Amino acid sequence: MDKDGEVYHRLCSARSYLRRLDDFWVRAAEANGITFEHYNVLLTIFCLNGKNLPVRVLAEHLVRDRTATAQLCRRMEQIGLLKLAYEPDSGRPQLLVSLSDQGREIMEAVTKAALQQREEYVFGLPENKRESIAEAVRFSWLYGLESKDVA
Repeated sequence: MDKDGEVYHRLCSARSYLRRLDDFWVRAAEANGITFEHYNVLLTIFCLNGKNLPVRVLAEHLVRDRTATAQLCRRMEQIGLLKLAYEPDSGRPQLLVSLSDQGREIMEAVTKAALQQREEYVFGLPENKRESIAEAVRFSWLYGLESKDVA
């Protein structure tokens, strides 16, 4: 296989594996009564301190429009996943979002289930296939950043 063909092969392999990983999280989210989008919001808030996060900051991390993010957060509040408040000492009211206890519990359950599915999948593969996938994912993220060589 020529150099370009090898690049495309590795990228395709990595994308296929990463799509499969996303599917583990989609299925785990659905099994816990939420969407993958809800899970991403819960996980992002948790990773950014879990409470009183400005919606503007959340939107930036989710790479979403601020208005659409605020609307999503309001819907998630209605189903008990989030708590919303306004920053009291702000000249311009700023919507703040926090995980509810239920939101945190569901986020943890989804994470645990998805990681278990991933583990079962990965360890069900032959070792050489696991190594190939790991190399393809590393390559897809770092190609051209570590060196100009295609290892």
